[in-house]
Amino acid sequence: MAWRVCWVAGLSVVLLGGCASVGNESIADATPESVSGQLVKGRTTQNQVRGAYGAPAKTTFTDSGNEIWEYDFSRMRTKPTNFIPYVSLIHSGAEGDKKSLVIFFDRGRSFSSTRSARRRLM
Repeated sequence: MAWRVCWVAGLSVVLLGGCASVGNESIADATPESVSGQLVKGRTTQNQVRGAYGAPAKTTFTDSGNEIWEYDFSRMRTKPTNFIPYVSLIHSGAEGDKKSLVIFFDRGRSFSSTRSARRRLM
């Protein structure tokens, strides 16, 4: 009977504790194509970008006065082997994706270019 309780508890941990995300949810499912469809070079304003993606996580300025907005999103999933005794000592960790969107504005505050990347994390 005690093994059943342990088994149910272990299964619950695997099902409930396997995923975490941090960052701006508005870019979670964004692709370079969807971003290009929303942002038109030379026409999209900062207010329109803020309406689409919210406040940037980071704002910086170039030497020439151009403004750069950065958005980030990360999603991590623990590996199921983390919850298997002894196996977790050899084969454990997490995997996930990190996505970032960087938008450059010229002095006229209109959109000039964008970059989006998706990386696989360990």
